[in-house]
Amino acid sequence: VENLELLHWLRSGEHTVEALISSGYQGAAYLYEGTQGRRVIKVATGSGIVGWVRRWMIRREFAIYRHLAGVAGVPHCHGLLDEQFLVLEFVDGIPLSELGRDIDSHNTFYAELLQIITNVHDAGVAHGDLKRRDNVLVTANEQACIVDFGTAVALSDRGGWFNHQLFKLVRQFDYNAWIKLKYRGDYKSITPNDRPYYRPTQLENLLRIIRRGWRKITFRQYRKARRRTRESESS
Repeated sequence: VENLELLHWLRSGEHTVEALISSGYQGAAYLYEGTQGRRVIKVATGSGIVGWVRRWMIRREFAIYRHLAGVAGVPHCHGLLDEQFLVLEFVDGIPLSELGRDIDSHNTFYAELLQIITNVHDAGVAHGDLKRRDNVLVTANEQACIVDFGTAVALSDRGGWFNHQLFKLVRQFDYNAWIKLKYRGDYKSITPNDRPYYRPTQLENLLRIIRRGWRKITFRQYRKARRRTRESESS
């Protein structure tokens, strides 16, 4: 029954801008409130080659969530409708990027987040985009939840050598991201217990150099400082 209600809601165009949560390279995400509670619906929008790629990405993410069934700290997946609507549990939380303060139980929270990351890896999935603070939610009781597995890598017995090496690489990305989030980029403060988790890869080092060069070329730090000054003057 819920699936029929969802399809009617999606096809009728009722998922207007008011229900829009976010939009990006995969399409759009909407908040649906139905008889069974709230759901997040990821929709593969677009036509032609763009629409085809986005539908493929939605199907791929659905396959990732099947690996993660039963893993705590990850939204439950309620299914894939019409090969283009991914139905996920709504998690009531605030992204780390919007929290605006440190977490009261800092060490407990990040220990829990590390356990979730490890459990995700044990399920054969590496997230790959945890440095993006939007992908980690903080619930009202300061529990962690990882969202958005659009770029995740799943370990496959049929994937061969390349798949296994890619999984190992992205798995290390996740641990490095955990360190960055926990220590807010202050790598000199990493404790001896956490040090083994941090092993920067050559690819990450290269990307870091490119980002630093780009910031200098575009005067990004200068523009950010100017913006903060204007905001403080206006407040």
